[in-house]
Amino acid sequence: MTRFNNNYGNSRSRLSTYEIHPTSVKMIQQGNPWVTLDEYSEKFQPNDKFIVAMSNQRQFALLLHDPQHKSVRARLWSKSGNFEKQIKSFKADFTKRVDEAFRLRKDQKLLEKRNNFYLIFGEGDNLPGLFVQYLNGEVLVQHYTHFWDKYENFVLETLMKKIRDVFNLDLYKTNIWKQMRVDGEGFKESPKCFDPNLSFKNIEIQEFGVKYKLNLGSHYDIGLYTDMASVRGKLEPHFKASESVLNLYSYSGAFSLFGLKNGAKDVVSVDLSEKYLEWLDENIKLNEDIDPKNHKSMVSSVSDAIDKLTSDKKKFDLIICDPPSSSSDGNKRTNALKEYEKSLPKIEKLLTENGKAVVFLNTHKVNRRKFQVKLHDIIKDKGLKLKTSTFYGLNEDCPSMPKFPEGSYLKGFLLEKCENPLEEIEKIQKSTGNRPQHKKKPYKKRYNKKRPVNGNR
Repeated sequence: MTRFNNNYGNSRSRLSTYEIHPTSVKMIQQGNPWVTLDEYSEKFQPNDKFIVAMSNQRQFALLLHDPQHKSVRARLWSKSGNFEKQIKSFKADFTKRVDEAFRLRKDQKLLEKRNNFYLIFGEGDNLPGLFVQYLNGEVLVQHYTHFWDKYENFVLETLMKKIRDVFNLDLYKTNIWKQMRVDGEGFKESPKCFDPNLSFKNIEIQEFGVKYKLNLGSHYDIGLYTDMASVRGKLEPHFKASESVLNLYSYSGAFSLFGLKNGAKDVVSVDLSEKYLEWLDENIKLNEDIDPKNHKSMVSSVSDAIDKLTSDKKKFDLIICDPPSSSSDGNKRTNALKEYEKSLPKIEKLLTENGKAVVFLNTHKVNRRKFQVKLHDIIKDKGLKLKTSTFYGLNEDCPSMPKFPEGSYLKGFLLEKCENPLEEIEKIQKSTGNRPQHKKKPYKKRYNKKRPVNGNR
C-alpha cells in the first residue's frame, strides 16, 4: 500500500508507484487488465492520472487511474518497458493504438458488408474503457471510465485525423456523439452530440443488405446492438434455410428483419416493449423488398408468448433467444440462465422436425464452458432431444481477451435436434474437458465483490 514518489534528474518528474493487492497482481499477470477497488487501490491518490503498479517492490505494470469509478479503479496500459517514458509518450502511444485498431477494421473490409461497426472495442484493442462505433457517417464515443474525460479534445482530434487517414472519410464534431456508460452510476445517459445545437438525430444504417433506423440522443440504447452484427452474418446460412423464424426478446427486431430479408415467410417477434416493436415496424417500412404480411409482433412476456404459440400449434425452423442477463415483466425479475430451465423445453416443442435454435447469454459472470455445461444439464434433466453445436461469440470488430471474462460477455450456442443427446454430450465432454468438476477454492475475499461489465446489455 506504500506510495513512492521518485524524482528523475532536473525535470523532477513524479512517478506514482503503489503496491497493489496480490490478487490483482496475479490477475494482471494472467491477462485480466482491471484493478478493482480494495484496501490497496483505495489508497491511490485522486490526482494521479497514471499508476505504476508494484509487486514486492518491483514495478511491473502501468495503469490508467479512475478515482471516480465505484468498482474499477485502474486499467492496464502496459506491462513492460520504461513506464516513465511511456507516461511522457502517452499521446503518441494512444495515436498508434488507434491507428492499429482502425487498420484492423479496414483489413477486415467491414464497410463492404455493413456501415455499422466498432472502430475501437476497449480492452480488446488495448484502449481500456474506450469504445467507438462507426454508424454510417456518425461516430459514437462511449466512455466506460472517467479517465478519458481528461483527454476528450485530444481523443476527438485523433479520431477525426485517423478516420481520414485510414478510411478516407471526413469526420466533424457535428457527427461525433459521446455517451458515458460508467457502470454503477444509476442514471443511464443518452448520447450527446459535440455540436450543442443538435440534441438528437435519426440515422439509417445498412447491415448485410438490411436497413435499420437508429436514434442518437433520445435513448440510452440507439436501436441496434452492433456487437451482434458479426454473429448475424455468421448465422446467415441458417436464416437462408428457414421458412419460419421466432425471435424472442426481439428488441427492435434485427434478427427478425434478417430472417425476412433472407426469405422467411413467417416471422414472429416477441418483446414486452410496445415501443421497441413499433420501432421494428418502422424498420420493416425502410426495407421495400420486405413484405410486412410475413411478420407478426407479440407484445408479451416470452413465457406467455411461448405458451400461446404452443397452444396454437405453431412450429418454427429457427428460433432465436437473446435475453438480457436479467429482466422484469413488472411483477418479478428473472435471471436469463435460470430461465432457460423453464424455456428450453418449451422452445424444443416449437421447433419443426429439422428445426434449430440459437440461445444466447449476455453476462461475464458465466463463461462459455459453464453456459454449455448448464445447457447440457437442462438437456439431460428434461430429457430433451437436443445437442449443442456451433458456438457464437464476439469477433471481427469486437476482439476480446481470453483471460478477461468482463470483455467476453456475449456467448451463444446453436442447438440442433438429436436422437442420442447423452452420447453427444459425452463426446463434447471428452473433447473439451467439460466434465463436472469440484468447485475450486476461491481467491481470498476482496474488498469489492462485484465486477462490472463492459457489455451493452
